[in-house]
Formats: sequence, C-alpha cells, structure tokens
Amino acid sequence: MSSPATRPYAVLGVVAVGTWMSALGSSLINVAVPLVRRDLGVDIGAASWVLAAYSLSVSALLLPFGRLGDRHGKGRVYAAGFGVFGVGSALSALAPTLASLVAARALQGAGAAMLMANGPALTTAAFPPAQRGRALGLQATATYLGLSLGPSIGGWLAQRAGWHAAFWINLPIAALGGLLARSLVWGGSASATPGIARGADPGASAAATDAASAPPARGAPPGARARPFPWASALLFGPAITALLVAVTRGQRWGFQSPRVIGLLALGAVLAAAFVRAERRSPAPLISGALLMQPALGRGLVAAFLQYAAVYMMLFLLPFYLQGRLAMSAADAGLVMTVQPAVMAVLTATSGWLSDRIGTRAPAVAGMAALALGLASVALLGPRPERAGLLAALALVGVGSGLFTSPNNSRIMGAAPRDQQGTAAGLLAEARNVGMLCGVAASGAMFAALGGGQPIEAAGGGALGAAFQGTMLAASALAALGAGVSAARTTPGSAHPGAGGGRGSAVVRGESSGRVPG
Repeated sequence: MSSPATRPYAVLGVVAVGTWMSALGSSLINVAVPLVRRDLGVDIGAASWVLAAYSLSVSALLLPFGRLGDRHGKGRVYAAGFGVFGVGSALSALAPTLASLVAARALQGAGAAMLMANGPALTTAAFPPAQRGRALGLQATATYLGLSLGPSIGGWLAQRAGWHAAFWINLPIAALGGLLARSLVWGGSASATPGIARGADPGASAAATDAASAPPARGAPPGARARPFPWASALLFGPAITALLVAVTRGQRWGFQSPRVIGLLALGAVLAAAFVRAERRSPAPLISGALLMQPALGRGLVAAFLQYAAVYMMLFLLPFYLQGRLAMSAADAGLVMTVQPAVMAVLTATSGWLSDRIGTRAPAVAGMAALALGLASVALLGPRPERAGLLAALALVGVGSGLFTSPNNSRIMGAAPRDQQGTAAGLLAEARNVGMLCGVAASGAMFAALGGGQPIEAAGGGALGAAFQGTMLAASALAALGAGVSAARTTPGSAHPGAGGGRGSAVVRGESSGRVPG
C-alpha cells in the first residue's frame, strides 16, 4: 500500500467523511427535538439542551484536541474521533432519560471536536500549497452538504422510526470512517512513510509533492513529544468557555441580570484569567502566542467569527419569518431554507480553486461583501415579498458565504507552521462554532429588544416585520465589518516561514497582491 503522501485525494475523502458526519450530527436531530420532548416528557427549555450539549462540548474540546493532534499525531486523534462519535451516537439512541441523552450528546460532541480540529490539518498536509484552496473547498462542501441534508434526513427518520433512528444512522458512517482513517491516514503499511505509519504528523506530504520545497520531515517535529502537554490549560479552557457561552446563549431565557447568568459570567471570567496565567507559565502552551501574532491567521479567525455570527443571526429568525410573517408551511419553509446552503456547497470548491490562482484576499473580500448585500436584501424583503425575490436574496447569502469560506480557511491554514496545524484548525473551528452560538444569542436578544416580543410567533405582524428587518440589518453590518477585516493587507514578512510547508508562505504573501502565489 502506498503512503498517504502519494494519495492526497484518498486522505481528503476520509476527511470529508468525518466532516460530513460531524455536520450531519449537529443538524440531524434538530427536527426530531419535538419528538424527544414528547417522548421523555420534558419542556422546551429542557429539551433544548439536547442541541446545546453537542455545541458546547465541541467548543470546549476543539483546542485541546487540536493541540493533542500536533503532539501525538493528527491522524491518530482523527481516527479515534470516529470511535468516540460512534459510541456517543449509540448511547444517545439508547438514552432512557433526558440527562443521559444530554451526556451522550456531549460525548458525541467530543468525537466531533476530534474530527473538526484535525481534519483541515490533514487536508493541508496532504496537498501542495498550490492546491490547498481547492482541497479545503471540497472539504467545506462536505460540511455544507451535511448541514443541508441533516434536517430532511433527521425528519424522515424520526417520522418513520422514532427519534432514536436519527442517532443509529451515525454508526455505520462512523465505522466506515474509522476503518478508512486507520488505513489511509493513521495505520498505513510497511511501505508507508514511517512517521505517518506511527500516527505522527503527516505534514511532510505537502513538501513531498512540491518540488520547490525542502525535503519532508519524518515524524513529529523535533522535541514535540518531549514538551509536556498543557493539561492545566486544557482543563481550564473547557469550563471557562462553557460557562461564558451558557451565560451568553441562555441570557435571554433566564434574564441577563439573573443570578445564574451573572454567576456564570463571573465564573467564566475567573477561569479565563486562570487559563491565561497557566498559559504564560507553560513551556508548551495550548495556544502559541507566536501563532496568534500571525496577522493573516488572526484576521482570518476574526472574519470567520463574523461570518458565522452574521449568517446564524439570519438562520435563527428565518423559520419564524417564513412560517409566521409569510404563513408558509413547515415543509415549504424547509425547502426555501435549503437554497442558501445548497449554493454554498456548490461554490466552496470553486472559490478554493480561485484562491489558488489569484490569492486568498480578493475572493474573501468579495464573499463578505456579497454576504452583507444578501443579508441587507433579506432585511428589505417587506411584508409580502415575491418568491423569486426571497430565493434570490437567500441565494446571494449563499454566494457570499461560498465565496468567502474556502479562501479564508486557506489563508488561516497557510499562516500556521506545520507543527501547529492542528492548533490552527482547532482555532478555525472554534471561531466558527462560537460565532454561530453568539449569532443565535444576539439574534434572539436583538429581536426582542426591537419589539418582536416573546414568543416570536405571538408578535404582531408589524412588530415582527420591523424587528426582523432591524436584526437582519445588524447582521449585514457584521458582514460588512468582516469584509473590512478580510481586506486588510498582510505585510510580506508576516507569514511564518514554515507555514503550510514549502511555498505556503507565498500564498499568504500573494493574498494582497492578487497574483498567482509562488
């Protein structure tokens, strides 16, 4: 068997399976939550923890698992992620109570974090820098396919076989992905590159396929395993971000001045301060300060956060607008809402290919600008929009996100040195996940503040329309801010010399000039 270094598309295929499964896991159960609520006899607030547990677990564990992949091998952690996800899915399907279901969903989220934190790093390592954008674009396509197919698949399964079936379907996918990951990414054979076969960082594959690059390094970077894993930082990071995110996402329901929210904010602040102190004292911190100082990476992370916050401000309110203000059926509204992710899935690979040709900056800026225009168009639809106008506005939102995502991902991964690709991928997924949660929380809070009222369905037609419009304009402003962040030029010397291997730094340097990198 040949080594993964000679089969980049095989590695991409394995990563795409995990990416698709993780996205499917976050969206599959959404439609089935009402059935979970009825079957287990709980209220809406309690049932919402079935969704929140997954997202919070992913947010808490992305960075530790990314760092663990950098230290012990991204392929090793990635392959194990399929097993953890599968076990969490089985326990979710068998859960007899809400508490056990929430705990199982948290375990499922841990498996997803292992996959999400190391998948982009494996893809980046398997392809030469000149093909990084298209490869990450194809991986992003798998994500959007999972997000767009999840609700329809989950609803169909739940209706015919009960909500448990929405979890059982993950088991064969996880088993297949785990076997493929072990053979193609982790296990290898006697003829595979030794470092890859033992589960070490396969980042040498990018250099091996690039004649202009230095000879590939075998195994983990020198001294990587000798440096201790930052357990103190990892154990503090998860509780800190969980406390802060629960306070932010539950603030509207509990009241932002309630003792629970204030207590969680205070606890999160204390834990965050302890995390920073532990990081400063650690000889091998969870997040390298030098990595965060890379301008391309930092701006890319901020832009990714703004994109997801803006898009999810729309996605949270859109069902209520369609089914309330426009009086659509649930099936019709679901069909309309597939337009945006479908357009994204089509464009992500194309925008990645484009960024390989002209650099990452121009398509990322164009994408964020289109996203801002699309969200403004959604805001200005009016009380009785034509169906064609509604679909065009949502398609424009999809065009913007599709144009932005792959170039921005390539910008971030290209700015990270090879021995910190897992950490960079974890930071990227963290920015997206936190942006999503904050976007949903901001959307609900702003809608209520603008007079939408609670519950949303009970708001008057005029109040609903005005509140929806104001919230969508705010989302458009966030996207416009993201365009400004993406447009900031990176100085030629700011890229890490080892970023992405070989000519990876040239990609970052070429992003502002619009010239073909390298």
